[in-house]
Amino acid sequence: MLARVADGDQWGAWSRQVAHTGHCSRPVRVRGGATVVDTRTGEVRAEWSSGGEPDGVLLLACGDRRAAVCRSCAEIYRRDTWQLIAAGLRGRAPRLAGRVDAVPASVAGHPAVLATFTAPSFGAVHRASSEGPCRERRGPLVCRHAVRAWCDARHGPDDPVVGRPLCWDCYSYTAHVLWHAAVPELWRRTVIYLYRALARIASERTGVAVSVRQVRTLVRVSYVKVAEYQRRGAVHLHAVIRLDGVDGGERSAVVAPPDWADGSALAAAIGDAAGRVGVRLPDIGAHVGGVARWGSQLEVSPVSDPGRAAGYLAKYATKTAADTFAGLPARRFSARAAGRVLRRVNNPHVSLLVSACLRLAERPECAGWRLAEHVHSLGFAGHFATKSRWYSVTRATLAAVRRAWRTERAREQAGRAGPDPWAEAASDGGAVMVRDWRFVGSGWARLGDSDLARTLARDHAAARAFADIATTARRGADDG
Repeated sequence: MLARVADGDQWGAWSRQVAHTGHCSRPVRVRGGATVVDTRTGEVRAEWSSGGEPDGVLLLACGDRRAAVCRSCAEIYRRDTWQLIAAGLRGRAPRLAGRVDAVPASVAGHPAVLATFTAPSFGAVHRASSEGPCRERRGPLVCRHAVRAWCDARHGPDDPVVGRPLCWDCYSYTAHVLWHAAVPELWRRTVIYLYRALARIASERTGVAVSVRQVRTLVRVSYVKVAEYQRRGAVHLHAVIRLDGVDGGERSAVVAPPDWADGSALAAAIGDAAGRVGVRLPDIGAHVGGVARWGSQLEVSPVSDPGRAAGYLAKYATKTAADTFAGLPARRFSARAAGRVLRRVNNPHVSLLVSACLRLAERPECAGWRLAEHVHSLGFAGHFATKSRWYSVTRATLAAVRRAWRTERAREQAGRAGPDPWAEAASDGGAVMVRDWRFVGSGWARLGDSDLARTLARDHAAARAFADIATTARRGADDG
């Protein structure tokens, strides 16, 4: 640690690299360089090498979306998700100079709803409740295993018993895990059924028979969704769903839908599709012929505040099962490591879910369901944040906007003037950029580097918080 800060120049260069990664907690180290070459004359316009940097390497952000792995990169991912979702609801997306906005401002008038698709019941579990008992006495007082089927306690949200079954034998861990594995296909089919429901609604409202093929030429379902883990270990899908029209001449155009396709039509179509869709599960024991379906608690509400809806979904985009169950790894682990992992988790409910994943993964009926690959997510094989093609801008566009802003700001702070050879390489057809990078390692090169990086991250966070307070105070003074 002392060797790192002893040389002022080397320390300055290293701290700038740490800041450039966004204070990533596990940066990627690469060695090499880049050169801008004029293809017409062979002249080297600009070149850079990592040889002059500390340790002879360049630090790059890991880019992991999971807060349990890297908080700084996950925060960037969360902010990008917020921008992506908000742009799809109100338009005015960030864009690069010279490019047309990917999302027009007119989308603010398109029907859009926030829908929550829940998991079905796999067995009675303890619930957090401050207004009444956890489970009231209704029906038989005990289950078929002679376990009490009610609970008169009032559990707080942090009570460890919340989410755990009242009867471990009654809870269907096999159905839980298989349902998780079926969720990606269940969502894909839900979108298909949504078009079918819209075709029926269009036929009723227009008085003309409209087929599914025809309705796809009239409206487009655009969406963005994220997954959230409940305390019982089952995922919910939160989705912002928007209806657009279809321009026959330009399929990529985002235009207003026809008059019959309003918010009530969209909400009705979602309810109809969620109630009809299903995915056949593998035939295993008592679950022969089982079908994965959505839970009955479907919530659909119109989006009134784009920023609030974007914030609600974005906060789940960086979370995993590890955030709900402390000690559960954010990455895949093998059956050999399961015992060690479960001792760290110390949750019998999670232990039974993990055991079900590993047990079912060995069954030939479950071949192709990739349960062993997703033990860490309790069998859920879907992406935690996805969007349809035309809902909004891409993350690549947001990253390009951020790079352009950082480059321009760096040039302004350095007081440099004149042409930028690196920028010219991207715009000049006669110049190319030749890159040569080699992977060196992941994480910090020295033991004390992580402590120094955390100190820099804390200082940066404090400075940013102070700047936000000063900006708020200045705006208040201007308004006054």
